[in-house]
Amino acid sequence: MLSSISIKDAVESVSAVVATLGFLFGLFKFRDAIAIRRYEKFHEMSVRFDGDESIQAVCKLLNADIADESVNKQQKEVFICFLEEISFMAASGIMRKEVALYTFGYYARRAHESAPFWRGLQKDHKFYARFREFCKEATDYKPSSRPRAFRF
Repeated sequence: MLSSISIKDAVESVSAVVATLGFLFGLFKFRDAIAIRRYEKFHEMSVRFDGDESIQAVCKLLNADIADESVNKQQKEVFICFLEEISFMAASGIMRKEVALYTFGYYARRAHESAPFWRGLQKDHKFYARFREFCKEATDYKPSSRPRAFRF
């Protein structure tokens, strides 16, 4: 027959196992929720990038690499601010740096190298420091030749 002490020990052991499993389950759910939130933020920024007329006008300029006088300073500033937001998200961990550079780095690199983009702007102005830093990171970034899943 089981003594009251061994029953108490068994109940405590089972409780400890159940509590540990519950804690681990919660941890995994929390990790998944963070990944979902990161993806949602990434998707929001991607939609904003594709839908903003000013950003798209600058992208068109960068792909043509010709002086397009229809792209004004305000549109370029919108583009710069958008990529700075991406940079801040990557720096804070809201968006993984690898995802930010892979998705938005192409245009950052093109902007950094484009004389028509900088026409009418002071490239060395201190307010563009974060943008220039992100552009440099994008220039130095080498995506893997083997495709793999991104972790958001």
